[in-house]
Amino acid sequence: MSQAGISSLRKAPTSYTIRWIMKRRSDVVILYLFGFLKNLQFFGALSVPFYLHRIGLGYGKMFILEALFSGAMMALEIPTGVVADRWGRKISLFWGSALMAFSFLAFGIVRAFWLLAASEILCALGMTMISGADSALLHEVASNKANDSSEVFSRYHAFSTAGLFISFPLGSLIAGSGVMGYEAALGFVFILTALSFALAGMVILFVREPFTPSRREGFLRHGIEGCRIVLRTPRLRRFGINYAVISALTFFMFWFYQSLLGREKVPIEWFGFVGAGSNLGASLLLMAAPKIRKTMGENPALFLSSLLPGLLYMASGFFAGLGITLLAIFGVTMLKLFRAPLLAASMNTFLENEHRATALSGISMVERVLIALLYPIVGAVADSSLEASLIGLGILTVFMSFAVRMRNEPKRS
Repeated sequence: MSQAGISSLRKAPTSYTIRWIMKRRSDVVILYLFGFLKNLQFFGALSVPFYLHRIGLGYGKMFILEALFSGAMMALEIPTGVVADRWGRKISLFWGSALMAFSFLAFGIVRAFWLLAASEILCALGMTMISGADSALLHEVASNKANDSSEVFSRYHAFSTAGLFISFPLGSLIAGSGVMGYEAALGFVFILTALSFALAGMVILFVREPFTPSRREGFLRHGIEGCRIVLRTPRLRRFGINYAVISALTFFMFWFYQSLLGREKVPIEWFGFVGAGSNLGASLLLMAAPKIRKTMGENPALFLSSLLPGLLYMASGFFAGLGITLLAIFGVTMLKLFRAPLLAASMNTFLENEHRATALSGISMVERVLIALLYPIVGAVADSSLEASLIGLGILTVFMSFAVRMRNEPKRS
């Protein structure tokens, strides 16, 4: 794609942008559109109200469904990789999008627990077919078009992020608009998400996939090998535990922020703006991450990024008020996402290039396992008291921030 074309895309209004995309029919641009459509997740800031108010589930059963989803994703990762390996990335992305569309359509219609469980498994199946296949196809297409791959990937992630920024607030506005009943609106945002995935599936069929004999690495297979690499290096092992444990604990704010906003009587129309705002704040913090790391040092930055979320968790549990609630929501979510580049930077110190991605996969897999194990426990406590679960997560996070704190190694003479 030419630089002039990109400049015109940035400046053009939406209608012209769509005509420009259809006229150029660039495979890379089609993938940008795919990334945008699959991230139009209108339900993103409404998952908790959906389960609590429309379905009538407590946190315990809600998190059992999510634990089932996490387990299904890990179990299906290798089998679904066969689809991309044998029939191609495009076919994998098409069927993954179709399955995701069907699962979200089911979420918008059904209410029975076992049907929701089946939809979670179907959603996990679709997601594993998309995960990794989109970036692999983008890399292959970009290489064939002689584009700067880093620039192409940056734009792909920008289009994907734009989908979240647009859909989160829009979904909340729909739910609170009063155009339809509140419970019906909570189901409708899932149906809209199903439509966006269906469109993504149709769009991906227009990509001309280059032939490649390479195989897609499954997350589970890659993750197990990554764990072996991490365990062989003492300092890397400690760092991996630090990252996985703290990230798993802070992950739950992505669920509880909706309940916290509800506790403070924030209208549901604003939920999506808070969700999008926390993602925007994290993006800005990530831009400053290299400077922060250089100024503070790696270990102090890691320590503060684990200690502060724990304190904010406890503050949101002990004290009510919109100010402390927003501070906790933005602080915990932004600092969780801030830790990712610190992890990647540390890989430069301990690992050779060919092992870096594998080790990252291993640490990410440990994080997923921990989240799946914590889901039922955190859900059971939250059913009893939301504040107790926040305080408990805060205490655990503070304790672990000291227990797995990274220390400077003594200099050898």
